[in-house]
Amino acid sequence: MSNGIRCRCARCTCSGLMGPVVLITLGVLFLIGRMSARFDFSDLWPVLLVVIGLVKVASAMASTEGHVGPGQPGQPGH
Repeated sequence: MSNGIRCRCARCTCSGLMGPVVLITLGVLFLIGRMSARFDFSDLWPVLLVVIGLVKVASAMASTEGHVGPGQPGQPGH
């Protein structure tokens, strides 16, 4: 945000976790693919879609109490 204030509401916090969660999930899936003779990444990639969906659902269900930013009524840019 341009005003230097970072929103710490639950919804923005969940949304901010998308990148790290996707990277960790990818790493775990590749690790399983390398270490397991039974599973390959081509078998496990749908797990990534499930994880992305779970983060999106958690973000949508999270509270916006205390939200700071242009998406808040009464703030510039809304």
